[in-house]
Amino acid sequence: MYRSDRLRQVDEETFTLRIPKDRDFKILQLTDLHLGFGILSRNRDKLALDAVRKLIKKSKPDLIVLTGDSIFPFLPKSGTLNNRRQAKKLMAFLDSFEIPYTQVFGNHDCEMGSVCNKEELAELYKKGRYCIFTEGRKELTGVGNFLIELVDDSGKVPLSLVMLDSNMYGEGGWFYSGFDCIQDDQVTWCMGRLNALKREYPDMNAMAFFHMPPREFKEAYEKMKLGDKNVIYRHGSIGEKNEYFGISKFKGTFFDRAVKNGIIKWMFCGHDHLNTLSLIYKGIQMTYGMSIDYLGYMGIKKSYIQRGGTLITRRTDGSVDIRMVPLGAVVSTRVKGVH
Repeated sequence: MYRSDRLRQVDEETFTLRIPKDRDFKILQLTDLHLGFGILSRNRDKLALDAVRKLIKKSKPDLIVLTGDSIFPFLPKSGTLNNRRQAKKLMAFLDSFEIPYTQVFGNHDCEMGSVCNKEELAELYKKGRYCIFTEGRKELTGVGNFLIELVDDSGKVPLSLVMLDSNMYGEGGWFYSGFDCIQDDQVTWCMGRLNALKREYPDMNAMAFFHMPPREFKEAYEKMKLGDKNVIYRHGSIGEKNEYFGISKFKGTFFDRAVKNGIIKWMFCGHDHLNTLSLIYKGIQMTYGMSIDYLGYMGIKKSYIQRGGTLITRRTDGSVDIRMVPLGAVVSTRVKGVH
């Protein structure tokens, strides 16, 4: 666990992190690293690790957030099912930067047949020298539902970071059963925690980080293409084939309840490696993080316009800036159907 006089673990689901008052606070979102650390993935792992090094050097973040699928214990691609070893190597790599980092689970971190389940990986991640992580309440769906409250010098919480497990697959099995979503018990817990904070700190807003996008992301995109001016385009594009969104077949209540609650103003996800879109819908900015993946998708090694990170800057005046940090010089901003 990260040890610093800036960080305090309040309980099983809450951290406080003191932020500087005299400069901006920068968060680098990295997603879908898909590190195999196996006999079949050595060359591509090197590319991914080099990419992360470049992004960290370029953005100089105060905090790194990994939004899932950081490791990839998939035997045909990685040559290993040992996600325990993968997690240890990932932590050693991230600890070397001496920058605090946190993360959520994706749908591939614990593949079928892999050595560790999420509970076991959580125990490992808690041992990272610069890692901020807890498994959260054991009675909640998922592993790793927790808050990092950013605290200013006056002791107030102007911004809370909500980390959520968007789970893996639906009932009946793995990939063939479709993607899961953030469950109702997680939503109720999240909104309850934020409401309590809001009563104490009326000016507080929140950001939510999770792996798989809510269904409303696709809904907003389609409305924007039809000319709905209530959807505001910010950056990026949908690069997946046939404008694919890897959304759950289950409706889920997270987005609707976040809109009604009004505290979460920003949502960040990964999952769809070629999508980089960011737009505002019903008062919430939903952003696909630029991905790192060189291993998961067929032929993705040669793709480049989607690869990079996402820099989230909380300004000293309280405003928030979100921008892509591309690994290369070219970024796609093409949105099909919009001129």
